[in-house]
Amino acid sequence: MTLTRIGTLPPPAMRSCIGVALAVLTLSGCQSDSNFYDARSMPRSLRIAATQNAQKVDLARLQAVGGDSDEIGPGDFLEVSIAVSLKKDDQVIVPARVGNDGTANIPNVGKIKLAGEVPQTAELIIARELINLGIYRNPAVTVHVAHKKMNRISVVGAVETPQVVELPPNSSDVVSAIAAAGGLAENASADVTIRNPKDTSPRTRRPAVAGGLSAPFTTVSDEREVDTERGPYTFNLVSATQTGAVPEMIQDGGVVMVNKHDPEPISVTGLVRDSGSFDYTTDKPPTVLGAIALAGGRSNQLADKVFVIRPTSQAGQKAVIQVSLRRAKRNPKEDLVLGPGDIVSVEQTPATVMLEAFQLIRFGISGSAGLF
Repeated sequence: MTLTRIGTLPPPAMRSCIGVALAVLTLSGCQSDSNFYDARSMPRSLRIAATQNAQKVDLARLQAVGGDSDEIGPGDFLEVSIAVSLKKDDQVIVPARVGNDGTANIPNVGKIKLAGEVPQTAELIIARELINLGIYRNPAVTVHVAHKKMNRISVVGAVETPQVVELPPNSSDVVSAIAAAGGLAENASADVTIRNPKDTSPRTRRPAVAGGLSAPFTTVSDEREVDTERGPYTFNLVSATQTGAVPEMIQDGGVVMVNKHDPEPISVTGLVRDSGSFDYTTDKPPTVLGAIALAGGRSNQLADKVFVIRPTSQAGQKAVIQVSLRRAKRNPKEDLVLGPGDIVSVEQTPATVMLEAFQLIRFGISGSAGLF
């Protein structure tokens, strides 16, 4: 009689266990939602694609091959010295700025295309022009770059030190800009947005001189400019390295924005010891077993059924994917890779309910033994 009394559960607790068991038995096998899938047969659209990790991209492949750092470029200020003898009075020093069309206006000569040339070559070009025009017979020309044009580029977003950097025009590529800002931050995505200012590109022609011949080494603007607003565009670092597509140079006043990658955390709930939300890592995306381990493991050793609630491409809709822990342990392919925002729910089953009821009965027996 005493044993029967000790082993009897309080009526409310017994009714609660029976109610839960019946609810689980009713729901198991009644899942008919069209958004319900099994991990082994779910559609490809629900599978998590490999994450593009910007930190592992070989950015050297995207670095533009710049010219010689000594090359003259648009915006450079030059000092051109012309001497016909060793006398001081026979030497002339004139300043010249290289325009956007690549030409510099030299007194008595006019505009000469110097962009892309090193100073030594520019000296030969100017001397040849002076001789061809009959101004001097054998001038000595010296070209000195007094001030090198630098592009000011704003680098913002997921970089270590967002700032305005200065780069030579022939080295104003996206890789150099990011490197000058300290490199990619840990939360950098593979997507980079570039915004260049208005593109003012004067059309050029070769001027005619006496006899109907074109003057060598010279170009002048025909006063017509192409003024177009370039819209921002986004490219992917990973895809660019794979295709070999090098983005265009960044202009003075341009903006480079490295987009941030802030994935939503995963949530683990149900029959686990420490339910909650956990950061999603892109380097090594978590799996169902890994997520449950983060939550302290199962709280019920008979728990096997897991529902992964995953956002879909359709707003407001989610898919439910069923995973078996027993099969996932035996076959890594069945250990579903999780995506940002996934909810992992370790579900009750008849087996888990019975185990909890048994533990409750055992607890009731052991807890009441001292009363009699």
